[in-house]
Amino acid sequence: MNTAAERHALRAALLTAPAVTAGAVPDPGRAVFVGSGDSLASGLVATAFGHRALSAGDVTWSGTVPAGCDTLVGISHSGTSGATVRALRIAREAGLRTVAVTSRPDSPLADCADSVQSVPSLEVEETVPCAGHLMLAQGVASVCGTDTASVNSALAAALDRIGALVDEEVESLPENPPGAVSVLSLPELRSGADFWSLKIIEACGLAVRTVPLEESGHVDYFIGPEPHLTLQLIGRHGRGRFERLAEALRGTGQIIRQIDASDLPGAHHPLVLDLAVAVAGTWFAHGAAQRWGRPPFRGGAVNMDASHIKLDA
Repeated sequence: MNTAAERHALRAALLTAPAVTAGAVPDPGRAVFVGSGDSLASGLVATAFGHRALSAGDVTWSGTVPAGCDTLVGISHSGTSGATVRALRIAREAGLRTVAVTSRPDSPLADCADSVQSVPSLEVEETVPCAGHLMLAQGVASVCGTDTASVNSALAAALDRIGALVDEEVESLPENPPGAVSVLSLPELRSGADFWSLKIIEACGLAVRTVPLEESGHVDYFIGPEPHLTLQLIGRHGRGRFERLAEALRGTGQIIRQIDASDLPGAHHPLVLDLAVAVAGTWFAHGAAQRWGRPPFRGGAVNMDASHIKLDA
């Protein structure tokens, strides 16, 4: 599992970090939130408020702004993600309002934004990272007008329960890794599910996909014959459908694990629930990697300087 020290450090950082406060950004109207990787998972939080979220590359590499968009919101912890900075530049040239969500108000992303929603940076050492997402997602929610003042403390209070849930799930995994993994969710946990996929890819080097619950019911009974792991992220809705689908997929030979987040502390708060699930996904990914003998980030075989996604000169 991820170390007790890492879990303790995250709790301490959450309890001491300043709250992400709304009010720095005017009403964004019909907004599209763009980011890449973890930042796109953060952007998916905005869909709960009626906005859209896209990969920054959808704007940058098509050279067009989304239809029906008043404001383009770029999300990047460092403020140097190349596609996200370029997307904001394209939006500004097209006459749209632009907003940056970042921990670096002096970054290139902030330079091309009309307004900046700053978020704190949690100074923690993480083998598989999630701290940046926890802050960026709150920044996204703040742009959408949500009060996030109590989120950090609520998350900190949930960490012990999250840890126990994750440890139980990891211990129940098969000893050998599957050929691939599917992560199922309903919209309330869609951002969290996307984050689970990212972290399992990073930690385990496996092919992973996120699937809306009902779409899995339509196609996933064709998956096989290689071992396949399906993770169902269960929140406050749809429990009966999750159960029926689990029974059907087990009948095809799939391994089904149900992660029930509905009773986590703070689960009544939609953002706290989603972020608690994101933390659980990070810790689960690290634990699964250790169980299966797959060192995170392929044990150093992957070039981690990420120069291919940074803003060039």
